[in-house]
Amino acid sequence: MREHIFLPKPLFPRHVCFPDFIGGYRDFPEHSVNRSYRTTEFNLDRFYNLHIVLDGKGCVFTEGKRYELAGGQGFLYGPGLRQSYRSDPYEPWNIRWVHFFGERLEELFDGKGIDEPWLFSIADMPPVEALMDKLLVLGRSYRIEDEFRVASTLYEMLTQLQFGADRLNEPINLAADKIRAVANYVRSRSSEPFSIEQAAALAGYSTHYFSRKFGQTFGMSFPDFLLESRLIQAKRLLASTSLTVKQIAFETGFSQASYFSSCFRRLVGMTPQQFRSMHTQGV
Repeated sequence: MREHIFLPKPLFPRHVCFPDFIGGYRDFPEHSVNRSYRTTEFNLDRFYNLHIVLDGKGCVFTEGKRYELAGGQGFLYGPGLRQSYRSDPYEPWNIRWVHFFGERLEELFDGKGIDEPWLFSIADMPPVEALMDKLLVLGRSYRIEDEFRVASTLYEMLTQLQFGADRLNEPINLAADKIRAVANYVRSRSSEPFSIEQAAALAGYSTHYFSRKFGQTFGMSFPDFLLESRLIQAKRLLASTSLTVKQIAFETGFSQASYFSSCFRRLVGMTPQQFRSMHTQGV
């Protein structure tokens, strides 16, 4: 078996998920893939790539490690990831795949597949296999009126995986590294106007995912981090310069001196003038 099914672009533009390319291989030991980072093949710089192993064996290579997969297991690559996997030449896997896209998929998968492939084991395989078979049947005889059935079938299968599959590979937590790098960048330029949408774009994540991961990494929201960074800079200027409070407010990214003073008093416990007086005595 070697089946490739390409689906047309959906008429409704905001499906949570929709397949672009579905198919499967059986008794094909030559199946081998090695795609580079940000590959444009099959639009995989923008689409997700999901494979589910029904039986047989194969392996996935990531971060210098080799993971052997068998029936009831699978893997998910997010957009643009380097991809390397192949069937076992002596016991080739019977595998099904779907390349798909959609709205807010980072949230659906809780970030899985974004920094690294998600390798998983499926606790209850029959429902997932049945949904994959249904997707293939719909794809083989696709009609315009099938669009929402296709989208809902894929969504049901993806949620089954999200909530009923266990991770096989240890996460390398690249997300936290990216979040810290953006935080350092923002801290060094905190006087500039920064929105959370801009910060998320720097990390390469959706705003929702970035916001959640930022909170997990730093124990505070991004707006609170930006405010803290500006107040740290304001403290330095209050203690080491003769700039007025109004000038310091504008120098550190506040649009109004009154708002600056209010934030300073709320978070530092004293007014900017009191802070300056305390830290300039004897200087």
